[in-house]
Amino acid sequence: NVLDTVGLISCSFGLWQGVEGGDSSEKVDTANSRYTLLNFDGDLLVGAVTLGRTDHIGVLRGLIQSRIRLRGWKDKLMEDPNLFVEAYVDLTRT
Repeated sequence: NVLDTVGLISCSFGLWQGVEGGDSSEKVDTANSRYTLLNFDGDLLVGAVTLGRTDHIGVLRGLIQSRIRLRGWKDKLMEDPNLFVEAYVDLTRT
């Protein structure tokens, strides 16, 4: 889901409210009016919410829908959820 509210873009994917017993990671960037929330079930990314960004949102959708195991990337994404592009590139290399 993508919504434009007075110029502020919000996007939600998958189980954006999270899952019971799951983990979540969020990053607030008030200076740039940006917010990223990732929700995990084990080492799977199962949901996400972003505010104020349109770059690479297809990557989030791809990680969620493809159910790609994050392996070591989960810890990195818990530390900084904005590394999802780097995670996707690394995990989908052939």
